[in-house]
This record gives sequence, C-alpha cells and structure tokens, in this order.
Amino acid sequence: SFERMAAAEAWGGTLTGGDRPEAIPGIRLGEGMFQILGVEPLVGRTFQAEDFKPGNDRVLVLGYPVWQRRFGGDPNVAGRAVTLNGESYTVVGVMPPQFRFTPFWATKAEMAAPLDLTARAAQRTGNSLRIFARLKAGVSLGQAQKEMDAICWRLEQVYPEKVVGDIRLGLLVLAGAVVFVLLIACVNVANLLLVRAVARRKEMAIRTALGASRWRTIRQLLTESMVLAVIAGSLGLLLGYWCVDWIKGLLAGDSTSFRVRMPRAAEISVDSTTLFFALAVALLTALVFGLAPALQAARPDLHDALKESGRGTTEGSGGRRVRNTLVVAEIALALITLVGAGLMLRSFTLLTAVDPGFDPRNVLSMVVSLHGQPDMVGEKREAFYRQLIERIEALPGVMSASAINHLPLAGDTWGWSVNIEGRPVPKPGDRIGAVYRVVRPAYFRTMRISLLRGRDFTPRDNAGAPGVAIINEELARKHWPNEEPVGKRVTFDDLEKNPYWRTIVGVVGDVKQHSWSDDPDNEIYVPFQQSGFAKDTAGHFSAMTLVARTAANPLGLVGAVQEAVWSLNRSAPVSSVTTLEQAIANAVWQPRFNLILSGLFAGLALLLAAVGIYGVMACAVTQRTQEIGIRMALGAQKRDVLKLVVGHGMRLALIGLLAGVAGALALTQLMANLLYQVKPADPMTFAVVCALLAGIVLLACWLPARRAAKVDPMTALRSE
Repeated sequence: SFERMAAAEAWGGTLTGGDRPEAIPGIRLGEGMFQILGVEPLVGRTFQAEDFKPGNDRVLVLGYPVWQRRFGGDPNVAGRAVTLNGESYTVVGVMPPQFRFTPFWATKAEMAAPLDLTARAAQRTGNSLRIFARLKAGVSLGQAQKEMDAICWRLEQVYPEKVVGDIRLGLLVLAGAVVFVLLIACVNVANLLLVRAVARRKEMAIRTALGASRWRTIRQLLTESMVLAVIAGSLGLLLGYWCVDWIKGLLAGDSTSFRVRMPRAAEISVDSTTLFFALAVALLTALVFGLAPALQAARPDLHDALKESGRGTTEGSGGRRVRNTLVVAEIALALITLVGAGLMLRSFTLLTAVDPGFDPRNVLSMVVSLHGQPDMVGEKREAFYRQLIERIEALPGVMSASAINHLPLAGDTWGWSVNIEGRPVPKPGDRIGAVYRVVRPAYFRTMRISLLRGRDFTPRDNAGAPGVAIINEELARKHWPNEEPVGKRVTFDDLEKNPYWRTIVGVVGDVKQHSWSDDPDNEIYVPFQQSGFAKDTAGHFSAMTLVARTAANPLGLVGAVQEAVWSLNRSAPVSSVTTLEQAIANAVWQPRFNLILSGLFAGLALLLAAVGIYGVMACAVTQRTQEIGIRMALGAQKRDVLKLVVGHGMRLALIGLLAGVAGALALTQLMANLLYQVKPADPMTFAVVCALLAGIVLLACWLPARRAAKVDPMTALRSE
C-alpha cells in the first residue's frame, strides 16, 4: 500500500560557538522523510543516502527560526561547520519558514539530523518513534488503513495505544457551545422577523391586493433577511479577526518552554476558508430562519389586514404558537450552554484547589545542561552543581536553592521498577513502578515538600556512602501499610545480580508529577551523587533543573542566576527559565482555556436569551394592549396584569427549563473526560443554572408587565 516509509524521533542538543550556548530542540529523520513530505529546502539540500551511512550522519538541516536567530539568515550557511553537543556537524540545508514538522506533542523542532535504525532493527521496545508513509498511486486510504489495522491487531499486546494529546474533546465541546449560541441568535432573529412580519401585515396585504405574487413577497423578505445576515456576518468576522491574537495568547503559554499546547496554534487566522465558511453560515441561517416569517407574511388575510389601523396590529394563534415555541427552544439551548460552562467552572474551581504537594510561590527554575562535555563527570560534575548552588544561595533575595532531574508537572514521569528486600520477585505484570527523581540536598526544603518521617538527604550521602532513598507517602501507604518504611531497603536492580541496595531514610508528602488532575504516583528520590547523573559519561543524564526560592519576584534574579552558571562553565546552556507558578499555569492551561471560552459563550447565550425573551414579551404586551385595557376597565388590578403577563412567560420558561435539563443530561455526558471530581449530572450546577435562568426570564417578563400595568384603560381601549 505504501510507496515509502520513514521514521522520526525526538532529539536535541547544545549548540555552542556563538555569544552563548543554546539548547536546540530537534528531530532525527529517517531516509526519505523529506521526499515523503514533499518539501524542498530554502537553502542547500536535505538528506541524501550517503548521510545515513555510519560515520556520515554528522549533518544538520536547520529550521528557519534557528537559522535567523543563530546565523543571521546567512545564505551561505550550507557547508558551515558547527559544534553540537561537543561534536562537529555540517549544516547542509535550511527549510523554508512555512515548514512546521513537529510530530512530537512536546517538541518544537528547530533542526534535523539523520536517523539510522540499523542498530535498533531488532529492538522491540523503547523506541519513541513516529512513522510516516506516502501511499502508492491508486491505493485508497481505506486499503492502507486495513493493512495497518491488521499489523496493529497483531502487535496491540506489545504496543498499547498511546494518546499524544487530549485537545480534541475540548475543542468539540467548545464547537458545540458555538453552535448553541448560533442557534439562540437565529431563534432571536426568527422571533424578531415574525414580529416584523406582524407589523407589516397591512403593507403585505396592500402589495398582494395590487397584484404582487406570493413568491415575489417571499423573495423580497428573504432578500432582506440575507442582507441583514451578510451585515451581521461581516461584523462577526471583524470581531473574530480582532479576537485571533487573543486566542493565540491563550494558547501560546510560556515562551521559554518547549511544550506545545496546541499543534499549529500560531497558524490560526481569518483566511479565505474562514471567510467562505462565515458567509455560507450567514446565508444558510438567514434562509432557514427567515423562511417561516416570510411564509407567514406572504399569506395575509386581506380583509383583516386592510381593516387594521396604523396604531396596532393583531396576530393569529398560529403565529403566537410559533413564537412561543421559539422562546422555549431559546431557553432550552441557553440552559444547555450554561450547564456546560457551569460544569467547567465547578471542575476548574475544584482542580485549582488541589494541593500540588509543594509551594509554588516565588520559586525560579531553569534547566542547566552539561551535555557534550564528556570531561564533566564524577567529582567535576558534583563540584559544578555544588558550587553553582552555593553561588545562587549567596545572591541577595535567595532563601534556598537546590536541583532535581525533572520538575513536577514538567511532563516527565520517567520511572524505574523497585524491588523490596525480603519480598518475592514480583511477576512482570505486578512490578512496583515509581517515578524516579534525582535531587540535591535541600530540595525538599526549597520546594516546601513536607518531610513526614525520617530525614532529608545531606552532603554526606555521597558516592562512597551506603545507598539511601526517600519515598513518598503513596508508596509507603501501598507497600508498608502497617509498618514503618524508614529503615527498609529497596533496589532498582534484579535481585539475582548482586543488587545495589538503598535504605529508605525518609518519607515525604505526595507531589503532583505529571498532571494536576492525576492521582498520586509512587515516587522515589535518590541523592545526586549516588545516581547516574553524577557518573554518566554518555550525556544521557547531564541536565538538571535548578530551583531557587526567593523573597520577592523570582524573575528579577534570572540574569544573576544565568551569570552564576556561566561564571563556572561558559559552555553550559540555560533553558526553560520559568517560575513554578507559570509551570502550574501550564499544567492547567487546557481546563482554563475551556472555561474562558465556554464562559464567554454561556454569557453571550444568556444575554441573547434575555434580550430575545424580553422582545417577545414586550411584543406580546403591545399586541394585547386592548385586552389589558378591557380587563382593567372591568376591575382588574395591576397585580392581575402582572400575573397575566409574567405567568405566561414563566409557563414558557418552565417548559424550556424542562426541555433544557433533559438535553443537558444527555449532552453533558460527552464532557465527562473534561471534568475533575464533578459528575456530568451535577445537581448543584443544574440547580444554580435553572435558578439563574428562571430569574433572568422573570426579569425579562416583569419589565414589559410593569409597563402594561401602568397603561391607562381608556388609552388602551382606543389603541385599536
């Protein structure tokens, strides 16, 4: 089915040789990937077959941003040697600015190198690859899918399905909110057109009496509706154009992070497709919702219409039923939209009230890497980080500082299997997994993570000392539920191979590691000097994240901390500069994004519903002016008039609320995966929304009812 296949793998490195080192995210691409994608370089060439042979793979294709930023857009950059991870690479090409190939959810790739899979051909696990292919001529997507389904079916036990992003469901829910707001607006317009049709009955009757055909009348009214729709659609497009930058701002997140919130968010724009779609929706809604008023106006009762004075009009029961039905639909749609936003708000409130297990206030973090410096291992690496933390702690305003291999909520839950001394070796499916964290002394104090039992790491926990570890409360609760874990021994090694034992010296509180909404993970912390991060020579464990708690705004110390790093090692790049509060904002960006947009749509839906209901009730009062006058002349009191008008509106509201509750109970089930500790049928949310909507309807009915109650009976009797 496929003409060609190629793989891609996340990658990156430290580029040196300029004013300062820079960590550049990138990807490795298999042979033929650029041909599969059908793209040509802006400068130089892409990879060729020779580049994938052993020893020839030190070549780079640069992305447009890094070419501009690091090389000043030099058109002669092809053939230039650069130093990446301490090794010499040759730049062979530059991709055009519109090329955005980022197959990995959390990577903004700015360079590419060849990917040779020969050595890993028999490796069945541990490959973080994305596979791409181009179909052969004449092969349908369905045929290719069947072939891939058969392969996946055979391998599904080995490679379980991985989800790389969860933005789709949120966007579908927001799209549903947009549709509901559109429908409410259309119902409003239809009601206004019906009212206008009643007011123009005499005009339409005269036109008909003078020979105008029914089709001509319908055509005229639909044309008027479409003109209004085009004007409204144009204003909507203008508003949308103004809002694009705001939406991009919500999706941009922390500019210092390599994490991507939404793929291709920077390409969101009001383009020709948007223009066509908006025009089509505007014309379609004008046609659908303008047709009923046009049909009603095109068949007037000539005898009754021509007898009407210019001061008043009457309406048949059929027209009232249509408008009442539209009001009920409007209330139901508004309730569904409000319930969705209410569930989002309640979920977000509960989510942000969660204790992450650390205090994020006034904590600065940044990644420092020694990648590409093979001599910086062992005691040299230990001395670098020890001296660096001492210099940071000496800065004015710094209360404490430390380092960890991966920050909480940074998207990495890399872990190891743990074996417990004195217990049988668990079966493969029952192994104890734990998030693996390497920390420097004072990390728990800096992060204000509670030390529940035992002690913290100290400088004495070095490479020559007995192995130690600190576990979290979740791991202790699961595997030592009725005994003291401090003093017990664990290992990451196989029990049959002279394992390196670590004694548990402390228990700390649970920390949110991967996701704000996840349950606590098993966590195990080891001291830096007793980990591969101190001994590694291959560079796999060369980066650590510094954390510094400050007395004031931590961002004010960024420059001083960077200078402290470079005063010790000019080749060490500093990246991902952020605060823990920004990290938390990144962790909850999607529920916040969903809440903001759904809240705006819900507010707009409520406003449209209130205006629409008020308009309908005001029209009904105007049409019943004479009836109200007769009632008052016969002895009805103002409260009777209020009861008449408000009672009619509240009956419609009750029907609309019941219909809306039924619809919301069905549709909110689709939101279940977006909610945190809130059920889709949350009684509190439904009750509050129903009360709010009922109050709005009551107000929208009471205002015209109060005006009707003030009508002078004699004036009302003369209104027709």
